[in-house]
Amino acid sequence: MSEEKLDRLIELNEKIVRQNDEIIDLLKQLNGIDKKSSCEEEVELPQKEDKTVVKDVSEHFSTTELSEGEVLFVANSQDNQVDIYRLGVKESDELKVSPPQIENEIRNNFDDINYEITLDNLTGSSLTSQFKTPLFVAIESLNNNEVIPSDICILNDESFVNLPDILRVAIENGAKTIYASIKNSMAVLQAPPMIMDYLTFYKNDDDLIEKLF
Repeated sequence: MSEEKLDRLIELNEKIVRQNDEIIDLLKQLNGIDKKSSCEEEVELPQKEDKTVVKDVSEHFSTTELSEGEVLFVANSQDNQVDIYRLGVKESDELKVSPPQIENEIRNNFDDINYEITLDNLTGSSLTSQFKTPLFVAIESLNNNEVIPSDICILNDESFVNLPDILRVAIENGAKTIYASIKNSMAVLQAPPMIMDYLTFYKNDDDLIEKLF
């Protein structure tokens, strides 16, 4: 998809969000319905399914302290759960990876990478392969000596089949801004304005870095 088409898609998505807001305002004026309460009644995140349940709901995205080179993200784990992960990058003369099971995935996606990389599952015990974009952001955070706020959730650059569950987990655990690939924009065109308030779309890695820094 060309950059011109991506820009047009973002523009259309933002227009739909504005229209949804106008509709809610009109309903409020016509029916005397309080906007906040009506949104709370009508807008519900998808119910948890047995195979995509967060084990311990907590405020990870608002209470976790991050340093330069660290990011939080939500991803599908290898045991079919939706989990919250912290990825950390430190300077090193050679590539050091913990856990070692993800080293091949890193080498396949990054050339000549020499960092100490740590991936922690904060809500479970299983690994994930959906960390390419979070790792790229973590490296930029370290190189720029700038901390990524813990209430920011970075989603991998891919289309998520279970995007509602991904968003639910992030929002329930305190995320204020969720950076998602434009590839997911069509999946949320009909999403309520409350959900859209959390989302910021990026077109590619460079666009994401520009938005973050």
